[in-house]
Amino acid sequence: MIFSLLHNPCSTTLFTIYKETKSWKWTIVSALLPIVMGFVLCFFVAQVYRIITG
Repeated sequence: MIFSLLHNPCSTTLFTIYKETKSWKWTIVSALLPIVMGFVLCFFVAQVYRIITG
């Protein structure tokens, strides 16, 4: 559920980012950053849950 809140933007958003920045680098960063953040946050939440529940 946490990951679904942080998934990557839709293709229209990525296209707009590319149009405005004219850079594939920032378009790819904009797509990958939320995915990586989602995985990291889910990992930390799972670890905290495991610590709390023993």
